[in-house]
Amino acid sequence: MGVVGKSPRGMRAFKFSPKQATTIIEDIKLQVGRTGAITPVAYLKPVQVGGVTVSRATLHNTEEIKRLGVKIGDTVIVGRAGDVIPEVIKVLPKLRTGREKKFQMPTTCPVCGRKLVRKVKEVVWRCKNPDCQARRREFLYHLTSKKAFDIEGLGPKIIDQLMDENLISRAPDIFELKEGDLLPLERFAEKAAQNLVQAIQKSKKITLDRFIYSLGIRHVGEETAIDLANYSGSIDKFKKASRQDLEKIPDIGGKVSESIYNWFQQKRNQKLIDDLTKAGVTILPPETVGKSYKDSPLY
Repeated sequence: MGVVGKSPRGMRAFKFSPKQATTIIEDIKLQVGRTGAITPVAYLKPVQVGGVTVSRATLHNTEEIKRLGVKIGDTVIVGRAGDVIPEVIKVLPKLRTGREKKFQMPTTCPVCGRKLVRKVKEVVWRCKNPDCQARRREFLYHLTSKKAFDIEGLGPKIIDQLMDENLISRAPDIFELKEGDLLPLERFAEKAAQNLVQAIQKSKKITLDRFIYSLGIRHVGEETAIDLANYSGSIDKFKKASRQDLEKIPDIGGKVSESIYNWFQQKRNQKLIDDLTKAGVTILPPETVGKSYKDSPLY
């Protein structure tokens, strides 16, 4: 028994065939992620899949659209990957009427209008504008999520409302909100405003692993953030780590170390961390699991 890597011995995972259904692709629109990744999304005629109504499904990227041969108006088979995420599995070309339209990938971001770019050997198109409103929203959704700052009552709808009212634009703005800012807003009675401000204040104390995850650095997921926190021990040592230092940490390869290093080379990201601490965020030492950060190459 025991653990090999991140996988426990003596346990076996089984995957069952997801439930599937047939429906029509009514449109294909682009979704902008927090890192600028552009994801084509199929808007479907609503259909029941495994007891859940599905009206959208990811198409992942333009290469996947080509592989599937998807057109707007196509009849397709959809399922739920892992019985969770809706996806298009197969096109039924024999049911085409001749009125279907080929999807043309736009050359600019659908939100900010900046020219999209794609690196050699990558399949994902990206918006590189860090001030793109869609990227900002997605980043704030991520930063306040359960695995990051975990601010109770501050979900995507409230973030949208606060952004639309120009009360927040950057992450530090969240931690400076006052009850008086919220009271004039729809759905914010005195108690609701008080509860949200209290939840924000409570969230200001955050462990290093959650804080690293909250930054939304590309290729740094929850487990990688834990590894980085356990081996660095403090945000200052993490910020100063070289690529070579990072690659001494188990499971941290060249792609991850490069992403972290490049992230910290941008002054706006260093300012983000400084401004969060100025807004009252306190970064606590990690609750170390296994290897102690005091024995690490970064300590």
